[in-house]
Amino acid sequence: MKKRLHLLMLVMFALSWQLSAEVVYSAPLQAKELGMGNLLNWKTTFEDDVQHYDVEKSADGVAFEAIGTVESNGDLSDEKAYRFFDTKLGSQKNYYRLKVVEADGTSSYSQTILVNKENPNQFAVVAYSSVLAKTTFDLTLDAVTEGQLEYALVSYKGELITEEFQYIYPGLNELQVSLEGLPEGTYKVKLKLDAEEEFLVIQKASDGQKSNVASSQKIKKN
Repeated sequence: MKKRLHLLMLVMFALSWQLSAEVVYSAPLQAKELGMGNLLNWKTTFEDDVQHYDVEKSADGVAFEAIGTVESNGDLSDEKAYRFFDTKLGSQKNYYRLKVVEADGTSSYSQTILVNKENPNQFAVVAYSSVLAKTTFDLTLDAVTEGQLEYALVSYKGELITEEFQYIYPGLNELQVSLEGLPEGTYKVKLKLDAEEEFLVIQKASDGQKSNVASSQKIKKN
């Protein structure tokens, strides 16, 4: 009798856990270090009334603060992939976690991950205008060395459109890329200093379009 009661309690506990779970992850939160920041990824196969995910970061793994929000794709049972790009690192170690916020305001947390910065950067993008730009795309680089920076606008297929050079110095450097006269669509801004080469993906916008989130891709670094 006691054995059956114990088994029944275990079953009830398992069912209650399944009913209370807000998210089922097919791929847990993970991060990849790129030249301009850390790219966070996670995937879910089930979401129960999840409204959004708050991405939180910490330098010590104890005190976290929200650095961005990713909206939920719904509570359907198909797999959903999410990502968030953190360009403002500021420290060697960065801890991340997700705060899962439901429609009724309740919340829960994912596991915490740690990203140790390994690749030294000669420069980093610390600010930029909306990547959904109409005439110009402005960005600010924080350089740790000086040198001749090549910055170019290329089509999404890799065709060179414009190419400029600017000598940059340690500290903040302002750049501006013109989109004047170009058709609407997706473009890449290439930034190259010595062996370090980075890309930012932007869009030439039409009236009425809203801002999007920039993405970056590290190409090569020796």
